[in-house]
Amino acid sequence: MNIGNLWGTTPSVNFASRSVTDSAQQWGPRLIPDCQFYYVVSGRADLQLGPDPYEVHPGDCVFYGTDSPHILRADPGTDYYSLHFAWHADSPAPVHPAGGLRHDAALDMSGKAQEYGVYAEGFGHVNVPHRFTVPGMQPLLQRIVNEYTQEQPGYPYMLRALLMELLAFAIRHFADRSHTPRRSGKIEAALGAMRDQPGKNWSVAELAGLCGYHPSHFAKLFSSEIGTNPKSYLIKERLRQTKQALLRGEKLEALADRLGYTSVHYLSSHFKRETGLTPSEFRQQGARIGT
Repeated sequence: MNIGNLWGTTPSVNFASRSVTDSAQQWGPRLIPDCQFYYVVSGRADLQLGPDPYEVHPGDCVFYGTDSPHILRADPGTDYYSLHFAWHADSPAPVHPAGGLRHDAALDMSGKAQEYGVYAEGFGHVNVPHRFTVPGMQPLLQRIVNEYTQEQPGYPYMLRALLMELLAFAIRHFADRSHTPRRSGKIEAALGAMRDQPGKNWSVAELAGLCGYHPSHFAKLFSSEIGTNPKSYLIKERLRQTKQALLRGEKLEALADRLGYTSVHYLSSHFKRETGLTPSEFRQQGARIGT
């Protein structure tokens, strides 16, 4: 499953706990309605994810999502974190997964588990492995558990912020360990062209040609990798470069011409619509922050 651009995710914590098994425990065969991280602090667990087995030792974490049949077993005395979450949610308020759990002893375990990946700026498409070890993950999990169990005022927003930190932390680790170099990928030539020449009204055919693809195949590939279409990406790139140029003090007339806006008025109205601030207000805020 392609989650889309990491920057565009609006995740929510649905359940978070730290527990110690007093006897052997088994969860499943089952399906869950969201995604789950299961992190072992001490002891041992075994995950059967579709047809694939995984041993989970201290410091290891396993990940799986909806429509991924699994059986999770933990030895007596295993100390673990369980975190259920959604990548996209309208509200940060937790929605307990219990109502959507499906336990079925006859569940077909022959199908491969669903793969997940996100687009991270500067790295391209990053896969989320089913088992991994990310040093430094435990303190973030503990903060999430504390926030979830204490339910202090505003805790859904704190949970979302902490989960975003955890996901970004993990994705950075996966990206750094990937064999794919930074800023590489099947569509990097097109991404680079739009970053270098944001003022050009790039056509899909032109971008596809840079990557050596047929336009229709390129459009599908771009959407799969980035989670949006080339036009939307170009608009976001123009907005990003507009912000940087405003903070550098570049004049609006030169900026509108360089970034492909038909007029200063169009640049200003688009900027206001996307950010809630006029270019002048944005520049003034940046100046105040820098003093």
